[in-house]
Amino acid sequence: MESITSRKNTDVRMMKSLIKSAEYRRETDMFAVEGDHLCGELAEHSQIECFLYTEKAEQKYPSTIKKAASRALSAAVITDELSEYISDTKTPQGMFAAAERFGSPIREDARRIVVLDGVQDPGNVGTIIRTAEAFGIDGIVYLNNCADRFSPKTLRASMGSVFRVPSLIPTPNSVPKFLEDFTVYGAMLDDTAKRLGEVKFPEKTAIVIGSEGAGISPEVAEICGEKIYIPINGAESLNAAIAAAVIMWEMRKV
Repeated sequence: MESITSRKNTDVRMMKSLIKSAEYRRETDMFAVEGDHLCGELAEHSQIECFLYTEKAEQKYPSTIKKAASRALSAAVITDELSEYISDTKTPQGMFAAAERFGSPIREDARRIVVLDGVQDPGNVGTIIRTAEAFGIDGIVYLNNCADRFSPKTLRASMGSVFRVPSLIPTPNSVPKFLEDFTVYGAMLDDTAKRLGEVKFPEKTAIVIGSEGAGISPEVAEICGEKIYIPINGAESLNAAIAAAVIMWEMRKV
């Protein structure tokens, strides 16, 4: 197995750039994951373009190393120093995998979907993806520059669910057509909003979750045929991921 010791190595530089730079991920249409769990998840769902790992990682996580290396077009051993150099975490586990971006489209027979309208925090987006899988949501639509699904923080928060939950990033003009068969509910405080828990969702339901600061954008609010709110006491509002989780729990009753 090839051994790499230099920061100037092409694969090392690529891996670090994929982890650190959203622009580089867009330019290359690739992404990178690190750690035992995500490298193992990626190996289950995609071919790996490049896999780097330390000798310590090979000793500690032999099954994941073997699985990921078998799915990789190239694999190499790196030093602990390079692992720390590449990593986006304080305590790197010593393994990194890069792959082309991928995802499955939302099926035509989808019944329950979540629309994220400009949700900016990658931790929130990742948590929503993970919760969507747990509650059987059929897909997520990303609008208005949501946080990158393939950023390190989003990937960690999703715990691999991003590889399984169907997704769509439509153009603004195609959104109304895509949602025309759904009853679209906007999560917003409004005099006409209905109280969550008192709403019986129809079979084909789409829920819109707005950005953390501004909420649902005016253009997306126009396609929301219904509005709902979560009754709370004391606190001014809920975190976007928590609000989405509460609503998705109710949606699973459809």
